Amino acid sequence: MSTRRNAIATLTALSASLAIPAAAANKSSNGQAGGLPQEIKPYETLNPPVKGETTRVRLLFSYDCPFCRSYHNGLVQWGASLPKPLSFVSTPLITSENPNLMGAVLGRLIGQDVAPQVLHTYDYMMYAKLQGDPDNGTPPVATLSMTDVLRTLVQAGADGHAIQAYLKGRGKGIEKKLPAQAALVKTFHLTSTPSVAITGRYVVTPDNAQGDPSQFLLLLNGIVSRVIQGDVRAS
Repeated sequence: MSTRRNAIATLTALSASLAIPAAAANKSSNGQAGGLPQEIKPYETLNPPVKGETTRVRLLFSYDCPFCRSYHNGLVQWGASLPKPLSFVSTPLITSENPNLMGAVLGRLIGQDVAPQVLHTYDYMMYAKLQGDPDNGTPPVATLSMTDVLRTLVQAGADGHAIQAYLKGRGKGIEKKLPAQAALVKTFHLTSTPSVAITGRYVVTPDNAQGDPSQFLLLLNGIVSRVIQGDVRAS
């Protein structure tokens, strides 16, 4: 557990050095993408793959998961290094009936439409609210009201007037999107968080790398390399 809690520092340091270059990754002498032997498949393969995810790499996380909190920053930095046509997106999950978790996810859905540039800050603020902040000695919030959620968006950098206008206009009924965030657990056959879904076909978690951040990134890079090269042996 301590390894995972300290994973953020390791992942941040490794993100640049392990980034996939714009061109396809180097192949080993036997023609396979480096870092992921053909006979080893420490990941889940979805068959059929999830529709609409062909060029997407998706971080699936939960605000009440301490491991998600530890890995989040490094994975986001890694995702920013992915070559085209792949795109990276962070997606919050609803993994329980905890109203605080639902409120946090609802706030992020609002932020995605109103101020996507503040989401990274918002994510960390919500991690701290739902899990507490040991650095500041702050315990988890007992109740997260909608006012708290919107205030957090503003504190993260969103414009309060824009949020209010959104909620009175095109954002009406946005809470109806919450069930879809819960359904993603089943859609991607998730068994733990954080999970990384690659092109809707491969799902990888830190458990697949025994909780080792460097091995986790190597594993992700190996799968991404094969996807870029169109290597069907990854499936």
